[in-house]
Amino acid sequence: MTDSTTDSEEEALYRKISEIREELGKLKDKKRSLFEDLSKLKQKRSEKISKLRSIREQVFTLRNEYKSKIDELNQLKEKKQSLLSYIQEMRKEFEEIRNLMKQSQGMNPDMLEKRIKSLEWRIETSSLSLEEEKKIIQKIAELEKKLSESKKFLKIKEKGSEERAEFLAKRIELSTVREQMSKLINEISEKRKVLKSLVDERNKLRKELDEITGEINKKKDEISKLNSEFSVKKDELNKYTKQLSEYKNGIYNRYYAENKNIDIKKGIDNFAEIGKNKDLLEKKKKVVEEKLKNGGRLSFEELLILYGNENKDDGTANK
Repeated sequence: MTDSTTDSEEEALYRKISEIREELGKLKDKKRSLFEDLSKLKQKRSEKISKLRSIREQVFTLRNEYKSKIDELNQLKEKKQSLLSYIQEMRKEFEEIRNLMKQSQGMNPDMLEKRIKSLEWRIETSSLSLEEEKKIIQKIAELEKKLSESKKFLKIKEKGSEERAEFLAKRIELSTVREQMSKLINEISEKRKVLKSLVDERNKLRKELDEITGEINKKKDEISKLNSEFSVKKDELNKYTKQLSEYKNGIYNRYYAENKNIDIKKGIDNFAEIGKNKDLLEKKKKVVEEKLKNGGRLSFEELLILYGNENKDDGTANK
């Protein structure tokens, strides 16, 4: 194997390792960015869930209020129906009273009583024939019958007056009930609007949550895929690092075999002395690398400088 071939193979390995490390760096950056996006999405989802929970509580409270108003409205409807039935019955009674009052026209109780007393006085003070007395008695009987009916009509009239006052009170109560119902209907209508708005907002939030959850799952899948890619690249890096390590060990052994007559102890001592000064070691290393590129043979000391202080991450074995 020529020196130029050796350099080419070594450079290819270094280049490949560098490319893989660069790819790993990009994968890390991309994964970091995905984790940041994932964190933001989770925070956003948490906020949406809190808002959704608040809306659910509002909907629950509003539905209870709505149901309470509906129950109250139904009670008022029943009361309204009861009042309407009562008022309708009273109207029928008033109609009957009016008809009776029409029949009682001309039946003034006071006038009838005076007429009866006048006829009775005539019987007592006048000299009447049996026929005349009989006629007067019959007339008195008719008048007493009318008086009885007249008093009955009078009581009905008085009762009608009392019921009319109650009738008016019931009508006022009915009007109040209708106003309460109208107010309740407006309140129920407003609550229905608010409830619909909350339900729409809740449904919108649910849809947004589904979308966010979908994005979160997508990000997780991307992260999982990146982890797989990262693992593959890491294995690939380890493979090339191992190859480089084996390659350098081979070079070291070959140069050692070719220069076995070199004073090894002296080379090690010199390397140890140089190694105490990091800057000096770096300068020496650059000189040795340049010599190797130009095809020059390396001494044991130079081999130690070139390969003896590199870490395992660079693909070399420590000596």
